[in-house]
Amino acid sequence: MIDDLKIIKKEYGEKMAHLCRELFPIILETPGLISKIIMSKFARNYFLYDDLIENDMIEQFKNYIYSLVDVENKDYLSINKSIKELLNEAGYDFYECHSESDIQSFRKYYAPGEELCTFTNGNRLERCYVFFAVKKNVDEIKRENFQNPERQDEYGTSVISIQFTRNGHTLSIKNRYNHKVNNPDATFGNNLENIISGLTKAFEDEYNLKINQNESEEFDLPGYIIANGGKFYKYNYEMYNIYYCPGNIIVDHGEVKKLDTSRYLVIDYFLIDFQLKKIEKRKNIDDSFVDCFKGIENIVVFNQEDGNKKITINQQFRENVIIEIDKYNRIIRYVNNNIKHIHDNFLCLNNVLEQIEINNVTEIEKNFLYCNKELRKISLQNVTKIKSGFLYFNKKLEEISIPNVKRIGSDFLCNNKELKTIYLPNLTLVGNYFLHLNNNLEIINAPNLVSVGDSFLAMNHELEIIYFPFLIKVGNYFLCHNNKIKKLYAPLLQKTGYNFLSRRYYEFIDDYMKQFVVSKKLEEKDTTDQIKRLIKITEK
Repeated sequence: MIDDLKIIKKEYGEKMAHLCRELFPIILETPGLISKIIMSKFARNYFLYDDLIENDMIEQFKNYIYSLVDVENKDYLSINKSIKELLNEAGYDFYECHSESDIQSFRKYYAPGEELCTFTNGNRLERCYVFFAVKKNVDEIKRENFQNPERQDEYGTSVISIQFTRNGHTLSIKNRYNHKVNNPDATFGNNLENIISGLTKAFEDEYNLKINQNESEEFDLPGYIIANGGKFYKYNYEMYNIYYCPGNIIVDHGEVKKLDTSRYLVIDYFLIDFQLKKIEKRKNIDDSFVDCFKGIENIVVFNQEDGNKKITINQQFRENVIIEIDKYNRIIRYVNNNIKHIHDNFLCLNNVLEQIEINNVTEIEKNFLYCNKELRKISLQNVTKIKSGFLYFNKKLEEISIPNVKRIGSDFLCNNKELKTIYLPNLTLVGNYFLHLNNNLEIINAPNLVSVGDSFLAMNHELEIIYFPFLIKVGNYFLCHNNKIKKLYAPLLQKTGYNFLSRRYYEFIDDYMKQFVVSKKLEEKDTTDQIKRLIKITEK
């Protein structure tokens, strides 16, 4: 007699076995059935139970498994319309891409930093059939109206790319948000019927793309991808339709590749090769993390009691580099005091790094830890220059020390919610969106600041006093939507953009500020008039 629960415990863990006993008592009456169904749909994975709980997906999982017990083919035969007709009813215009120039013509619809990998990978048509569906009112759907993106919101689904692999016809419906929402390559659950009923049959009829709809994500578990063969694989990161998974697995355009653990270790979206003693990235990945390793002599991996692993990398004539990875093989700690210059996109997709020690770095280029969400403190004592995209999505940083930085590019800590004080004694120049949406900053000390770009400290709700004695030039939306500002000391200010101090409701504007506004005669007339109106209100 087959013991299903023992099999499930072995493949998915004890908690998953207990869950199956609770959810599927009727199915368990047929020996071998429940284990066969689950193993046919989910690759071996000890995290499945936790992921179902975390995403509140128990009921959906139960319904999905029961739907597979006696699967009936869905009846689309009653709908006999073309793809264009159906998508027109759904509000879309339909396009087929025959060339690279066809693909590139849709790039205009994507915001900077949110372009599909399809646009940067020039040989997509060699591996995939590529189609686009564009909402008829796409010009009315603005990105700036969606500050908190969701995969199924109006903007995300206003332009979609429908792609099928040429080998196996694996379907992927790609979102207008690329890497800004969870699993953007599974929009509408990768189920054409979720766009409009009958679309599956239409693609089968017109392009002979035989899609098994049960292989699509009718059950859509965040953080999982369906590979060729129909199994769900948990993944950590996706780049260019390549998914990097726990357990030394890479799903490459649907093809599952299980790497030899005696030679390789997949961490984040990199590959450690113990035999050749090097850390590699795929050619189409732009991340300077691997540039930090030269002349590796030895790589040692230590298992830790908490399930994490500590990797020690010994390089000739250098200090050891330490990398710690969690149970999913994601980098959570990095120590490297050998590097001085960090180039573009350093660990740009890693969103779980908790600790970093890079004491000798002097310059940081674009998109450093761009997607990080877990770092709470960072010390960069020797850094003098930081380019754009520094910790762009981090919301948890509480402490930052960069006392020698002189220049900072755009998008510096744009989404942080926890930072309350920041001291930048040598800072002179900053780009656009400096500490944009930082809701809790109470004190900023940058006494040598000379010039700032657009949206400087916009949407901050706690600052009351601003002291910039050498500030000369500010961009548009300077301190806009900051409703607690009481004092601004900037006696040398000569040039402002539009919406200077806009939408601001002061408790008072001190005498110095009144004199400053009148005497300096700021360049933008609407700005001067706006502040004069505020002064009159406070004088009443």
